[in-house]
Amino acid sequence: MKTNKLYKNIIYPVISLGLLILIWFVTAKVVDIELIIPSISATVKEFFALLGQKQFYSAILGTLNRTLISFLLAFIMAIALAIISAFLPFLNKLLSPIVTVVRAIPTMSLILLTIIWLNPQTSPLLIGFVIVFPIMYSSFYTAIISVDNDLIQMSKAYNVSKKDMVLSLYLPNIAPSFFDTVRSTISLNLKIIISAEVLAQTKISMGVMMQMSKAYLETAQLLAWTLVAIILSYLLEIIVYSIKKATIRWEK
Repeated sequence: MKTNKLYKNIIYPVISLGLLILIWFVTAKVVDIELIIPSISATVKEFFALLGQKQFYSAILGTLNRTLISFLLAFIMAIALAIISAFLPFLNKLLSPIVTVVRAIPTMSLILLTIIWLNPQTSPLLIGFVIVFPIMYSSFYTAIISVDNDLIQMSKAYNVSKKDMVLSLYLPNIAPSFFDTVRSTISLNLKIIISAEVLAQTKISMGVMMQMSKAYLETAQLLAWTLVAIILSYLLEIIVYSIKKATIRWEK
């Protein structure tokens, strides 16, 4: 059992990463044009060069700040409305068409419209909120109403207190789905925020730094910023996963 977990959690990801690096190395050698596909060494050099720049950290903090603010706003509204809708079905009937329409809006169209409506500093916040809110609301609502109704009725028959029902019945059933949704949407939110920053030309952001790299044809630097975005996304998911493991002790 431990060996299988080792393969699943360590060896397989390492092999996958190795294959990606190999593909990158071979492609860069075949193309042999740094402007189009920079070599791994050039990208790594640019990555460490960024680490020595003050604006690098300012850009990361600016983007993370927008990501967390928009995510928390969407999270709070989604969980609140999902709980209320679970007990007041008519509210879900009212919200479902709105959620469907919002999810159907093309991301690029939403970004462009929001840039027109708001200033470059705040438009990414609204964009991130609008993209992740429908996903979280639908997932949270589904998890809550999926709790076994027989168990709910049994708890009521035995006069189980509402507090015990929440702690012993609802939370154990919805927590896994809850954390999985948070884990996937927080990384998605980071990507959306960066995309919005690029088009909105948001000051002190990863998006505008990527745009500058593209404008000056610094492809290796652009790839270095891409690696930074991937690392940040992975770290955010790891944090949520760690919280999940620490909280949901019954899940193996």
